[in-house]
Amino acid sequence: MSAPVSIARTHVHSIRLASGAEALVARVLASSGAAGFGFNLGLEAAPARDMAAWDAAARERNAPLYALLGGKRRDSVAVTGSTALPVLDPFGLGSLDATLESAGARAVALLARHGHPWEIAWCAAIAAVLEGQQVRVFTPDAPGTFARRIPPDPGIGIDWSIEPSFETVRWLGA
Repeated sequence: MSAPVSIARTHVHSIRLASGAEALVARVLASSGAAGFGFNLGLEAAPARDMAAWDAAARERNAPLYALLGGKRRDSVAVTGSTALPVLDPFGLGSLDATLESAGARAVALLARHGHPWEIAWCAAIAAVLEGQQVRVFTPDAPGTFARRIPPDPGIGIDWSIEPSFETVRWLGA
């Protein structure tokens, strides 16, 4: 897939999460004026920027991410601490395209390595469009198994307000 929107500006910022971990957060401003946000708990800014571009594309169309990718195939996804399914990392370079291509119609587990709610929400947004009957979010420290609802909200469905430092970022090019 090509870039989902025409990007006018990109800003990536490092923030300290409440847990003490560091995250890279990105804001993409589309040429239309729609803003999208993304993150990565790793060292690469590209996945955060790509996620923000998809968020902007969905917000620009006032639709959830799954509507741009062929529709929702499930209302929720199981989040578990153990899995026998093949594990895919949806936070690598070209994360959305690469994950959708790798998943195909197979049963898969999407890796939320740190178990952060933002990670789980991103994995759930991707899981919404996967065809396999068995799709899970795998996070090594999950205390049992629980369900994560796929939200109908425009964008990628992440609650940015759960991290107070996100609200303190002063974005360039507003």
